[in-house]
Amino acid sequence: MQIDDAVIRPKIVFVTDPMCSWCWGMAADVERARTEAADRFDFDVLLGGINIGSTHPITDFARSRLASVWRGVNEVTHVQFGRGLPAGDFVYNSVRACVAVEAVRAILGRPPFDYVLRLQHRFFVDGRDVTDVDLQRDEAVASGVPAEDFDAAVQSPQTMTRVRDGFALAKSYGTAALPSVLLELDGARRLVAGGFIDAPTLIAAVDRLVGW
Repeated sequence: MQIDDAVIRPKIVFVTDPMCSWCWGMAADVERARTEAADRFDFDVLLGGINIGSTHPITDFARSRLASVWRGVNEVTHVQFGRGLPAGDFVYNSVRACVAVEAVRAILGRPPFDYVLRLQHRFFVDGRDVTDVDLQRDEAVASGVPAEDFDAAVQSPQTMTRVRDGFALAKSYGTAALPSVLLELDGARRLVAGGFIDAPTLIAAVDRLVGW
């Protein structure tokens, strides 16, 4: 259904994180929903944060447990995973990756879907450390962001504040599971789905809520 551009369109907000395995599992469905429903919805990203209080390198036990989670995601979604987490003393904390995403959003002035997808692929397929600022900068440049602008934005206290506020906002909607989906309608947001949902089911659910 085509709607008048002068009307404020409903917005689908994906609560996600570049280091969330189920978010990676849903990435193709996010892109499909954005393509198939582009005529009637706007889309946005809200960062949820993964292990945001963690300061210690991930243990071998945790690596093994996470590998099991990844196998489960693959079985349900058939999304590709690589060999595992980055080697060495890797701290599984997504704050720095989320700061990079927020920096790209601020510079480009639009929801950074492409950049989130780039970081997800680097992390889950290539096994790269997406908390590393050099990798973040390279992917930002590939997304059309000048390197010097990225460096300034990622170091800005205002960027960190927006990320922390976003984490709190995501939690306030009851998004205990990532990914989650919100519908913004008439200035109010409501939770549509908590956890993985495929594109056809998502679009049908949102259409029902909007009344189309």
